[in-house]
Amino acid sequence: MVTLKDIAERAGVSMMTVSRVMNGNQGKVSEKTASKIRALADEMGYIPNSSARSLAAKSSRIIAVLLREGSNPMEDPYSSSFLGLITKEVQKRGYYVMIHFVQDFSDITFRLRSWNAEGAIFLGLFDEEIKEIQSSNHIPLVFIDSYSNIRQVINIGIDDYKGGELAAEHFLQKGHTNLGFAGPFTKEGGVISKRYQGFYDALKRAQIEVMPEHIYDLEKITAENIIDSILQDPHPPTGIFTFSDQFALYLYRIANQKGLSIPDDLSLIGFDNLPISHLFPVALSTISQDIQKKADETCRILFEHIETPDKPSESVILDVTFIERNSVINKKTKQ
Repeated sequence: MVTLKDIAERAGVSMMTVSRVMNGNQGKVSEKTASKIRALADEMGYIPNSSARSLAAKSSRIIAVLLREGSNPMEDPYSSSFLGLITKEVQKRGYYVMIHFVQDFSDITFRLRSWNAEGAIFLGLFDEEIKEIQSSNHIPLVFIDSYSNIRQVINIGIDDYKGGELAAEHFLQKGHTNLGFAGPFTKEGGVISKRYQGFYDALKRAQIEVMPEHIYDLEKITAENIIDSILQDPHPPTGIFTFSDQFALYLYRIANQKGLSIPDDLSLIGFDNLPISHLFPVALSTISQDIQKKADETCRILFEHIETPDKPSESVILDVTFIERNSVINKKTKQ
């Protein structure tokens, strides 16, 4: 491997001079000498040692992205799309992304300190630990989709409640009055609860009740259980609002396997407007969030706080819209 010493010997200069040029600190080096050193480095195939450069600059240039350990988060289309956009934006700014799957608070602090991260993005359920995370890690921390009650937190989220309202309103416009909701109710006040609450409240305003047996908690049942219960239900829901496009696809596949037609027998609305929503045999109606804008805002705010550490915390809530496709049947025209 080519070293700075090798380049210095070829160039006839000191290793310190080569180091200054390769690290962009050539104030004391003439442009002629600097050009010669860079040309030699290219010719000799020199590969910079990023770790050494970070130490020299007293900056790791690492942005940590932390996700809850469990099932592979990268298999989730939303998480992988968001992480891809974050990585591109961070790299454009000359920084590096380091992804960590973490189990608990102690694991978080260890990871951030071990790699001397300059900032961190938290994707997933961290609300109950935010206070501890902030008190132990004095770097810019951005939480995604947080519903924490702590005031001094940087959060980038979307209007999950409005998304639930839009789903309910569309079902009502299409003449549906017997409806269900499917999502993992991991904790009160989180993303899924907000989506359900918006859905429930919009139906309540229309004097329509969601029956308890049609609230499908994915912490307790599977997509197959839901379809089986619908087939056995004397008054099954005609439509289900699902917490994600990916889960809507699971329901869609199992429904077809068991003889339920989408949307004739069961209408579906998803959430996220991921590319897979176009790939259904019957294209999925869904709530759209702008993942690109979410990633842009995340990076913008993170780097503003890196550059200005005493900048006040802020919370950005992005809008959502309804995308109508073909997965909700118009019952009014069928009557």
